[in-house]
Amino acid sequence: MPDHNQTAPGELEVVRRFINTLSIPNDTREERDALPELARVPQLWRNEFPHQSRSRTDALGRLQRLRADLRSACHEKGSSEKALNEWFSSAALSVKTRWMGDATKLIIESSEASFVGYIVAVVANAIASGEWARLKTCPDCQWAFYDHTRNGSKRWCGMTKGGPDGRACGTIAKVTAYRAREAMKAGVA
Repeated sequence: MPDHNQTAPGELEVVRRFINTLSIPNDTREERDALPELARVPQLWRNEFPHQSRSRTDALGRLQRLRADLRSACHEKGSSEKALNEWFSSAALSVKTRWMGDATKLIIESSEASFVGYIVAVVANAIASGEWARLKTCPDCQWAFYDHTRNGSKRWCGMTKGGPDGRACGTIAKVTAYRAREAMKAGVA
């Protein structure tokens, strides 16, 4: 899948790509769920997630529920706390120390040897590091993107054909708002 120049740092990129296995329908595209085919065809899975294999516990329904909860968590950061905590509990997370360079770093790992366990541990590490706040979904097309802006204020996947399928959701939203304001002015005058 194309990254539209919005890749997340490190392993968080796997989470972003996982969320984007579902394209939400809007006025320019139909819904496309790549997850059933990825789950059915091992070679496609290896192509998309080359370093993360699936286990028997990674059933399609479980993967789809995780993806939906992660998408929701990216869209409304505070409202999905309960769902994320349930995933953290089910993945049996533990905290380990790892020597990295000149410092010891805390790493959250899952004792569940599965793709779901891996993804949940990556999300927990991203929350702990503060990177999670920058993984967002576009309010229009719901495409997950990583906000690389200095102040973390990016709102849409793209302003100039940067989103999925070359869509410019920010521009579309701004033009729509402008037209609505102009229609209000015309109706008031």
